[in-house]
Amino acid sequence: MKKTLLAASLLALSTSVFAENIAQLSLPDTNLPEGDVKGARLATLWGKTDNVKGFEIALFGLAESNNFSGLHIGLYGAQRVRNDFTGVALSIANWHDNNATGGVLGAVNYTKNNITGAQLGFVNYAGTLNGLQFGLINATTRINKGVQIGLINYDESGTFVDKNLKVFPIINARF
Repeated sequence: MKKTLLAASLLALSTSVFAENIAQLSLPDTNLPEGDVKGARLATLWGKTDNVKGFEIALFGLAESNNFSGLHIGLYGAQRVRNDFTGVALSIANWHDNNATGGVLGAVNYTKNNITGAQLGFVNYAGTLNGLQFGLINATTRINKGVQIGLINYDESGTFVDKNLKVFPIINARF
């Protein structure tokens, strides 16, 4: 009886020990093992997990998480973070539903709220910008402190030339 109680106690405690995984393989609707990642994650085709701290690769698909901190590399893949992103993302597309801090490099970069750092791509969008957007088309609702460099630079709150002029080519800035 004592051995059974001890085994049951250890089993119950072991789930909290393994709540953060040092490695995870994400496949459509499957994470091996389940739980948050503090280490490395490989998402193939489509993978979704709550929190990732560390290194992530999206291979031929979408790597999705609620919070991300670290380095993301998309090999023919993309990244979506529903809450907060901190770090560096190199992907075909980077989609951040809330705030982003760090560097984002992709063909298309979208940050719904605020980015503090840099977006480098063909098309960049940030709710508010604190940093740099470098691309063919850059858009924001407001530059707090930063620079847009590109063929078309759109700032809903106006450009450095005039607050009623929302589009300005080559460079737009506010400090």
